[in-house]
Amino acid sequence: MKKALCFILIITLFACDQTVKKSSLEIKIEGMSCSHSCAPSIQKKLIETKGVIDAKVIFEQKSASVIFDSNVTSKKEIVQKIETIYGGTYKTTEVIERKVNNSDEKNKKSEESSSVEFNLSKTNVSHSSGFQIPNLFNLLNSILN
Repeated sequence: MKKALCFILIITLFACDQTVKKSSLEIKIEGMSCSHSCAPSIQKKLIETKGVIDAKVIFEQKSASVIFDSNVTSKKEIVQKIETIYGGTYKTTEVIERKVNNSDEKNKKSEESSSVEFNLSKTNVSHSSGFQIPNLFNLLNSILN
């Protein structure tokens, strides 16, 4: 009985020790025809994909930036996901993969926060035309990291 309990404990500890192995993709996407429908729908499908931590699709650049857990999904699966949206409307032309170190990500966040300029005297402040609800999963994920 003790051996069985020890065995279960060891398996549980190893199973819980799964670390997130982050990678990022920079993807060029052809076939987007509008900024208000195409880019958001691709972004939504990517964020809903298991293993994808964050995704941003920029219509003007015809590109997507995806951060994902390579233990859960792969570059190939993400590319296939994009190319099967709306019956194959979108095609990926260039995909660049990079490994993301947690220390690199923390440095990037600290650089971004330190380089933010906040000046109330500027007159070229743009206002958002609509209210956007934040993605709670991404918010919780950023808090936990």
